[in-house]
Amino acid sequence: MYDFHIHSHFSSDSSASTLSMARKGKDIGLSGICFTDHIDLDYANPQASFDFSYSDYINEINSIKTSLSGDLEIYAGIELGLQPHTIADNEALIKDRSYDFIIGSIHCVNKSDMYLEPFLESMPTDNEAIMSYFRELQVCVDGFRNFDVLGHFDGIRRYIRDSESFSYELYREQIQNALQSLINSHKGIELNTSGLRYGLSSFHPLPEILRLYKQLGGEIVTIGSDSHTPDTLGYKFKEALEMLSVMGFKYYTIFKNRKPVFIKI
Repeated sequence: MYDFHIHSHFSSDSSASTLSMARKGKDIGLSGICFTDHIDLDYANPQASFDFSYSDYINEINSIKTSLSGDLEIYAGIELGLQPHTIADNEALIKDRSYDFIIGSIHCVNKSDMYLEPFLESMPTDNEAIMSYFRELQVCVDGFRNFDVLGHFDGIRRYIRDSESFSYELYREQIQNALQSLINSHKGIELNTSGLRYGLSSFHPLPEILRLYKQLGGEIVTIGSDSHTPDTLGYKFKEALEMLSVMGFKYYTIFKNRKPVFIKI
């Protein structure tokens, strides 16, 4: 198994060393991991800076690749924050950098950090928050193509007042439009197992969304724990594989040099 969404001290919301993450991956029997530390330009929370030195990052990952050579495959990626007004800057940032994998994720809506109280205070209802999320998501997936999979597709569920108010049936049109845009541009989605860790009723995305993605012709699904500490690496991956298999997926996906590699389930 490969965990393709993990964070280290290069992300401002993690203090884990890259070596501790890699050693844990080896200890629990993973075949490989991909570091996907945060880059989120013009982030809405002034207390958080989601950026880091590209050269330091690559050099450190290359160092642990050498120290664990033959024991664990290690890849270098990023989780890139998507906002409509940073599309051009994101493109410029990636242009001269080489990664194995890029997750594109929505963490801010209307230039507001979804994690902080002012976001919901500006949204009188959960419906308004969800619709705002999907409007920005659609602009980003239509206007920016330099990523490989969309992270935690329904991540807004973590932040609304009542996560159960996010109804697949109610928002099917918005969900389908976003999925179709991803498929048309040969992008995938991730099965992010952290949803259960955050107290939700399922992984990200909801099973109905994953099923619709397949029905629309989607084939690229990575699996990630979204771990910020070593103890949650590979979280509920057995259940994630079972879910994909039951839905008819024959493979899950990893990326090397931005190219998909399909791993038989």
